[in-house]
Amino acid sequence: MKKQLAALALACALIPGAAMAAGKVPTSDKMMNDYNKYVVVYTSDEERIYADADTIERDPVSAGELPVIRATLYAEVYKHPLTWPDYGNYRMVDYILQYDTAVGADQLGQTIKYRILNKLEGAYTPDGKAAPLPGKFEDPADEAEDIYVALYRVSKTSY
Repeated sequence: MKKQLAALALACALIPGAAMAAGKVPTSDKMMNDYNKYVVVYTSDEERIYADADTIERDPVSAGELPVIRATLYAEVYKHPLTWPDYGNYRMVDYILQYDTAVGADQLGQTIKYRILNKLEGAYTPDGKAAPLPGKFEDPADEAEDIYVALYRVSKTSY
């Protein structure tokens, strides 16, 4: 297990700036309407997390092992509290956080342990413009299992 955690940390360190290669940060409307490019991997009352389908990579593994999956994630963080004008004017998203993410899973007996490493790349307005990092934001680490399962389903093997 220590080898796998070390390999995951090394893989994250070696990932080139996917955000730079991907180009401009998408707007909230673009992510919502481009189903082929932006895949929803998690939703809650506070946020909706998309993966850029062009950046999803699954490491090859031996039979019986679970792969590390890497992707660029965008977390739309909703305003809190939401008001009627927020709904009525479709202004529910407060900001977008961009992450370079690696997520993995290890089977320990009958239990699978999920882990996620996120590198926050930046904060943006709903229309994709750079914004200062919000003072308080939550890293999606608590959603590692949900994000892993969703990314696993849409990822492709490279072998």
